[in-house]
Amino acid sequence: MNHLELDNLQTSLNNALNSLRVSMDGSRLPPLSSQYGTDAHPLDSLDQPIPVGVYEARRAALACVVELKNLLQHPFEKAAESAFAMYDFASVQVFTEHGIVDRMAKEPSGISVKTLQAELDLDSHKITTVLRHLSVCGWIRETQDGIFALNRSSRILLQGQRGRALITVPNNMRVAEALPRWLVHPEFRFSKSPDHTAFQLANNTTKSFFDWVKDDRNYLGRFSASVEAIGEYVTPGILSDYPWQTCSESTIVDCGGGKGSLSIALANKFPALRLVVQERGEMVGPAEANIKARLDPNLVHGTVVAEANDLFSTQPRTGDNYTFMLRHVLHNWPEAQAVNILEKLAAAAGPKSKILIIERISGHYPDTHAELEHSPANTMNNTASASLITEQTILNSSSRLPQALALHLLCILNCHERTLDQWRTIISRAGLVITGLYKLRAYVSIMECRAVRTDES
Repeated sequence: MNHLELDNLQTSLNNALNSLRVSMDGSRLPPLSSQYGTDAHPLDSLDQPIPVGVYEARRAALACVVELKNLLQHPFEKAAESAFAMYDFASVQVFTEHGIVDRMAKEPSGISVKTLQAELDLDSHKITTVLRHLSVCGWIRETQDGIFALNRSSRILLQGQRGRALITVPNNMRVAEALPRWLVHPEFRFSKSPDHTAFQLANNTTKSFFDWVKDDRNYLGRFSASVEAIGEYVTPGILSDYPWQTCSESTIVDCGGGKGSLSIALANKFPALRLVVQERGEMVGPAEANIKARLDPNLVHGTVVAEANDLFSTQPRTGDNYTFMLRHVLHNWPEAQAVNILEKLAAAAGPKSKILIIERISGHYPDTHAELEHSPANTMNNTASASLITEQTILNSSSRLPQALALHLLCILNCHERTLDQWRTIISRAGLVITGLYKLRAYVSIMECRAVRTDES
């Protein structure tokens, strides 16, 4: 009997795991363990890029595991998982907001629910059920009846860790619950306006998301921290897989650069770079404070500076001396506004200026190099196939983060993920052309562009 799909997945998973072992050994990485240890495993770092071979083998292995589950799981079990998925998030909220994870970190071998009740004033019977749900999700393990210990992944949820920033943003479940209602709302259903989203329905407001956030400082702080955490998650790949040394003769303008985290990381790794973080006026102070706190003090004063400038205002820095960079900016805006933002940069750019767009490319990533202005040498492709399954399957199944983030942004901003062809349309409408496409060790890519000269139009 021919079990073609099962056989292919088994072979692909074995190949991926074998490649992972070889790559980890070649990179002198310690063996993996699911248990919580005193030190974080290097593969869990958010500050260093994962070696290429390890990155690709891990992606392939994870995709195979997901595809195997899709193949083998009973459909009713899958329906039940979706029906009760809200408790995955709610349980992690309990875990973090009530101090359980931080207390458990002090007892790596495990702590009893009775101790948690005595110290945290939580009902041991209730939290036992919560903790057992978390163990099914892989965050912890029950070592004996009523005694629980952290797993390796739990470290990301500890106080001060970036995963904690994602979990502690309030209101997300309310927005998700409004999604079905939004899609059939008589006024909102076909609207592309950021004022007509699930967010407005969930919060009973007519304000856009960003206007609403300004009035809630607590929410703004938590949301900003989550955005920064997501940005920092992809930063190692951005730093490692683009030839930043080619920008050393210009000043990089980080448009909509938030608190300047990417600019700071670039300057710390490439001291020859000079960078300007541009943000709305109210964000300049936080950006300057972040620069002062995190920039290498040995760098020349003024290596990274912050200044006020709105994305929709005329770009004050003009000419060949500038490279313009937008990370996680354009996905916040519908097509017309995205074109407008890029038009401002096209008008300011000199003939030698680069415009770097750092965004996710959805849909089918090109198996071959995109049609670029110059040559395939302008494309960084770190894909080293470790599997018989397709690259598209790996993109879809190795991580839920990109698609989940795209859905969340749709619900709060009415913005849409974009394929390469859709990005190319927006870029062309703004008077730019793609000159390079760089695939990174991250879910985002870098589209390198330049302004089209008048005689080329």
